[in-house]
Amino acid sequence: MISHSPETRWETEIARRLEQGQGLEFSRAQFAQAVDSQADDSTLLAFLDSLVNSARARRIEAYRCPMRACGKMLPAGADGTSCPYCHSDYKEQGEAPIAEHFYRLNGEISRDIRWVIVIHGMNSRAKWQEEFSWEIANRLSYSAPVLIYKYGWATIDVLARWMHRRLARNLGERIRIAIRQAEKSHRPTAPDIVVHSFGSHLLSLVLQNPAFDDLRFGRIITAASIVRPDFDWDRHIACGRIEAILNHVGDKDRAVPFAQFFIPGAGPGGRAGYLAKSTLNVRTESFGHSGFFIAENLRVLISREGLWHGFLTRPLAHFHPEGAFTPKPDWKRAPLPLRCVARLLAWTIFCALAPLSWLRRRLDP
Repeated sequence: MISHSPETRWETEIARRLEQGQGLEFSRAQFAQAVDSQADDSTLLAFLDSLVNSARARRIEAYRCPMRACGKMLPAGADGTSCPYCHSDYKEQGEAPIAEHFYRLNGEISRDIRWVIVIHGMNSRAKWQEEFSWEIANRLSYSAPVLIYKYGWATIDVLARWMHRRLARNLGERIRIAIRQAEKSHRPTAPDIVVHSFGSHLLSLVLQNPAFDDLRFGRIITAASIVRPDFDWDRHIACGRIEAILNHVGDKDRAVPFAQFFIPGAGPGGRAGYLAKSTLNVRTESFGHSGFFIAENLRVLISREGLWHGFLTRPLAHFHPEGAFTPKPDWKRAPLPLRCVARLLAWTIFCALAPLSWLRRRLDP
C-alpha cells in the first residue's frame, strides 16, 4: 500500500480545488479538516504560507464576533463595535473582534450551466435531446432550461450547399429569438451549445454569416463533428463570440471521415480533431457516430464527474480530461478528383430523390 506524505496530500487537495473551481476560500481549520491534519500543525501552517509567498494564494484577514453565543464572521466594513447578527455591543463589554486568517487560491470559480441549446444531426428526430434535457434537469441543483432545436429530418438536404445556407439561416434566427427571450428572463445572453454531426456544420455556417455577428455563445460541445479541422475557432474565441470549444471525437466513428466527399464544406473534425490551438479535443475509443447519445453513455457524460458536465462547469485552465489529444498539424483535404467524383454522384442522387424528398416534407413536415 502506497503511503503519501502530508505535503503530497495537501498538494493533491489544492489541485482538486483548483480543478473543480470550488472551495477556493478556506480557513486553516477548514483545510486541515479536509486533509485529515491538525490545524495547529506547524508544517501545515508553513505549507499555507508557502502558497501565499509563491502567489498561488493570498491571505485574507477576517474577524469573528467575540461573543460566545454568536461567533459568526463579521461582514467586511462592519463598524468594529457591534455584531449585526447578535446585536451585541462587544466594545461596551470590553471585547474585541477575533482576528482569523483565511486563504484564497488564485483560480477561477466553477460556472453554472444557465441554459443550453442542443442541435441534432442528419436523418434524426434526436430522442437523445429529450434524454439530455431530462438528465440536465435531474442532475443540477438549479434550473437550466434546455432549448431543443429541431429542423426536421435532413436526408438529401446535406448534398446541396444552398440548402445548408437555408437551414443555417433558420437556425441563426431561432437562436436570436431564444437569446432575446433569455434576456427578458434576466438570463445570460450567451447560451451553451451541444451539437451533433450535421448540426455542427450548420452552427459553423451561422458563425461565418455576418448577419449573425451579434450572436454570442458560452461553451460549445461538438460531438461527431463534420466541421473541417482547419475551421478558425481561434478567431471566434479571440473576438469573444465563443467562450470555449470541446470537440468530442468517437474513435470508431465510420461516418465522419466520408463527410468531406458528399457534404459541401464539411470535413472530418470529428475524427481528426480541430487544429485551432484554443480548442479542446477529446477522444473516446469506444464511441461510434452516435455513441455519445446512447442513454447510459449520456448519463455518464452529464454526471458530476462526467466529461461534458466538467467542461461546462469547471475552470478550463485546470481541466485536463482523459483522452485529450493534439491533432496532427498536417491535415489536408481529400484529393480534388475524388471529391469531384463523389459530388457528381451526390448530385445524381439529389436529382433522383428530390421529388420524393419534397413529397415527404409535404406529408411529414
